[in-house]
Amino acid sequence: MVTYNWTPASDGTWRKELGGLEKVYRFQSIISRETGKEHWGLYAGCTVKFSGSVISPATALRDAWKTLRIQFPALGIIVDRYEAVYHAAANLGDNDWNRDNSTDTLELWAQETFLIERKRTVEEIISRYPLRDLPALIWLPRSSEVVLLVSHWRSDGLGAVMLLNRLMEYLVEPPDISMNRCGNPETELARISPSLEDAVGAPLIPTPGIIEAANNISMKFREKAMKSIGIAYNGDHTTAPGNPAIEAVSFTAESSRSLVQACKVRNITVSAAVHVALAETIFEMSADNVTEYATIMAVNMRPYLKAPYNSDDHACRAYVTSITPVVQKGASFEDSTLAVTELFRNWHCERNAQALREIYKGASQVLLSPPRRPVGPAPNPPNGIMHSNLGVIDRFLAAQYGNGLVEVSEFRFGVSMMTRQMMLYPFSFRGKLNFSINYNDAFYGTTAPRRLLDGIQSKLETELDVKLVKVF
Repeated sequence: MVTYNWTPASDGTWRKELGGLEKVYRFQSIISRETGKEHWGLYAGCTVKFSGSVISPATALRDAWKTLRIQFPALGIIVDRYEAVYHAAANLGDNDWNRDNSTDTLELWAQETFLIERKRTVEEIISRYPLRDLPALIWLPRSSEVVLLVSHWRSDGLGAVMLLNRLMEYLVEPPDISMNRCGNPETELARISPSLEDAVGAPLIPTPGIIEAANNISMKFREKAMKSIGIAYNGDHTTAPGNPAIEAVSFTAESSRSLVQACKVRNITVSAAVHVALAETIFEMSADNVTEYATIMAVNMRPYLKAPYNSDDHACRAYVTSITPVVQKGASFEDSTLAVTELFRNWHCERNAQALREIYKGASQVLLSPPRRPVGPAPNPPNGIMHSNLGVIDRFLAAQYGNGLVEVSEFRFGVSMMTRQMMLYPFSFRGKLNFSINYNDAFYGTTAPRRLLDGIQSKLETELDVKLVKVF
């Protein structure tokens, strides 16, 4: 049985060092720990409608959430500095996992992680996104919304969507769970997905070729990332962060289809069109004399992993890496979108994948043991606007479950931002294109993100000869 180097500790827990990518995300998550809020905390939520046969949605959701914890033991991991710590889901013995037993580790986990929010909205919850040891599932009965909060070191965007999908499946048809599956530590550990570096099979001892590739990739990444540009923000480098905030827009299914068709005719992807429209909007809004827009963009590694890691059985792990697409100022929309489309379709390289362990080892070392800063004034804090495209959510989250027992009508996604940067997430669900932009309200009011969203829409309409009609 494979347990991926987990080591038993004297207190009954199991421990393992985080992978390099996980260390990077963990470091980012706690950069504003003094505020009690998490940076880059993922949220994924949907509006659900239950049929009359579901007497208590809260009870059904809580039971499904406990089932999800058993199927995905990584939902129970906590972090001690940069070490993962795991406790078995249930005490060994004859206790059934769903019995009312206050000493049951699984029940204690559910008490801490399943929350019912009767007053606040999703926006209000995200504005106080807490720095938590464990994920949370929040049920908002007033708006009939379910929201998953999960740290980025624990999962990624599509992973969070897959977890929501499994939750809905367990709502309508919970699997048979026995103590043999949830009470044996080795069995649970074997179901905790390996790090990205392990999943791609990156060697523990790098070859000279891998070291060279890692150094080249890291150098180019730093060069491009340094050119990431943003727009004017409120305050200066001493201004403390405020609250994470969201601006979002959704377009009708009919007008969204017209955009998709326009992109197909031009042999470009919707993601590339949005990216170039974002770049051109930033060029117009930025006060800096810039010649190109380069940004850090997360890309999905899951399709390139070998079985079984390319399936939703491994949703609870961060399986993404980054690329740095570049858009030149003054280039035509057609030329830029064709170039970006080419990158988006062909960014993956097995040689580079084998260098991921070395790449993220170096990246995490720079963050955790930074070199001495040169004498002189501190550099300006980063305020780049980043873009990460989730694509078609319907590929991972259904519109209904159990022949209509549960219906999902809306989906929302984003991250909590505690820096001067912004993050744009385009995605579609049930035929409707959505833009979600995340920022911190200490550095931007609502005007700047709205101008960005309006600018992207305007560029797409002008360049692709379409009309996007807003739903909200």
